[in-house]
Amino acid sequence: MRWKWEWMDRKLLKEKQIQLIFQLEQEENRFIRKRLIEELEYFEALGDREKGLLTAEQKLLILTPNEYREHKKTKSDVEISKFIGVSRSSLAEWKRKNGLNRKKQRPVQQEMIDVLAFHLDKWMTYIEKI
Repeated sequence: MRWKWEWMDRKLLKEKQIQLIFQLEQEENRFIRKRLIEELEYFEALGDREKGLLTAEQKLLILTPNEYREHKKTKSDVEISKFIGVSRSSLAEWKRKNGLNRKKQRPVQQEMIDVLAFHLDKWMTYIEKI
């Protein structure tokens, strides 16, 4: 959803921010309020990007997982963090929040773990640690 908003001019961004603030003032559900606040922060970051005043936190707010994957094809995480202008730890935290830092087990490995856990009568987490 975020990509479609990046073409907005300053006036439309401001209108969207005002709309979100109005919704935020009317909403009582704290979970919906939290989501509205996150959306408002995103639009504020887009506006600040136009002004050239982005903070490191805002840079990561605008970064999408697909953009990260594109950068990852040719750059290391250290290079990506320097390119974006954020610390390596901030990028690592962003990756964790977006589910991008987990190493996926191959299906064959998982099947072997299941078989060993069954035959050795051990917990799968115990087998995975071995």
